[in-house]
Amino acid sequence: MLLFAAAVAIGSQACRPCHSAIVDSYAQTPMARSSGPIEAISLSPASFTAAGQRYQVSKNQLSFKEAGADIVVPMSFFIGSGAAGRSFLLVRDRYLFELPVTWYAHKNMWDASPGYEGERGVKLNRAVEPSCLFCHSSQVRPIFGTQNRYGEKPFLEGGVSCERCHGPGSQHARDPLAARMVNPATLAPALRDSVCSQCHLTGDARIEQPGRRIQEFQAGELLSSYATYFVRRRTDADLKVTSHVEKLAASECKRVSGDRLWCGTCHDPHANNDSERTSAKTQQACLSCHSASHHPGAHHKDEICASCHMPKSPVIDGGHGVVTDHGIRVHRSRPNSLPSRDLTVFLGTADDRSLGLAYAQLGDLRARDLLARAKPADAEVRLRLATLETDDNRASALYESVLRANPFQTVALVNLGSLYAKAGNLEEAASLWDRALATNPAIEEAVFNLAQIRSPAEAREIIKRYLLFNPGSLAARRWLDAHPGP
Repeated sequence: MLLFAAAVAIGSQACRPCHSAIVDSYAQTPMARSSGPIEAISLSPASFTAAGQRYQVSKNQLSFKEAGADIVVPMSFFIGSGAAGRSFLLVRDRYLFELPVTWYAHKNMWDASPGYEGERGVKLNRAVEPSCLFCHSSQVRPIFGTQNRYGEKPFLEGGVSCERCHGPGSQHARDPLAARMVNPATLAPALRDSVCSQCHLTGDARIEQPGRRIQEFQAGELLSSYATYFVRRRTDADLKVTSHVEKLAASECKRVSGDRLWCGTCHDPHANNDSERTSAKTQQACLSCHSASHHPGAHHKDEICASCHMPKSPVIDGGHGVVTDHGIRVHRSRPNSLPSRDLTVFLGTADDRSLGLAYAQLGDLRARDLLARAKPADAEVRLRLATLETDDNRASALYESVLRANPFQTVALVNLGSLYAKAGNLEEAASLWDRALATNPAIEEAVFNLAQIRSPAEAREIIKRYLLFNPGSLAARRWLDAHPGP
């Protein structure tokens, strides 16, 4: 019996010998430049205040003062093309963490990264998990059994590679005629749209199917086979960083045009979004249905429809970020819907499991009843039920079952350890917290829990090691001041 090896990714440069013009053009797009090592970009020196903390950026380093100490940390990688902004990652012992500052292009300023606006002190221990890198980099290399540790190179190719939209290329490189690459434009609409939606659709909640990981999605497959996406009804003004797909779907243009209108109608993925080619393609798409002569009001002959009907607008989930509104609105001042807390399925199949996990993800207590009858009651369901459980014995049993399925689940390790400690089982609790710190050494709760039950000397070493990963932790510095060594 003949065995055929599956195609694997080989990187965008393998495309250059046959497609040099496309590779060169695509390399200038925001998608191709959405991540990379810090040395690939130029950072001007800056001094600024973000979330009440004074920072300086110089020589690819971020510096600040905390508790009288001068702290300098490397800015190892960037995330974001710079079209809307750029955030930055810190690497310690190959563990990746998000830095709390972002450069915002629209306002040409530095400020707190999204989600850090209300933080007190400087937090340097936000783990960067593989799902975080999925839309910004290619060939991510996570280390099994950890939350946020990666190979020497966390991703082999910065930005969105050719293979993210055209499929893995190893077989095509060996025999181009026998092994064709995926051309999204020729796929059936659901498969075609899945290629764009893998990164430009997040919804309000994205729930992976049992046993599937979104990072495994490949062009030519159905995205709904990997995840179900839920959205809440919101007003037109509520624009999110990656709400392009759902915004377009809600537009009158999409509802009337159906599958004829898709991302590729206006966008040339191999050209810069701000190029004349893309602007011309967008205008041509508008005029294919709407005659300019029928538009009310006087217009300059060079004015394009998108400048008014698809303006760049502030987002509600990305700090000072500004993106194009794909709702194609006619009346900007008149919302077409009232906001709602109810979730509806946008892509995929809604059932008790997916809807329950979605509500749990949003902190909505409607999750409990849905998850209680979810099928399958897999580890993810049991984990969420455990966090909602008020009976310690039942919660412990649920966490234990989660860890039998996934021994490296950090939430289960930390929370079950706390339940064991509460019941007086300190050795078992310490073992779980040690395991949690092996998956991610900057889990603050596990660090301070261990420090309470270990000897003074051991506790000091635990806190000092934690400060190597999160040197901005004021709590850790205060703990060392309150527990001086011999």
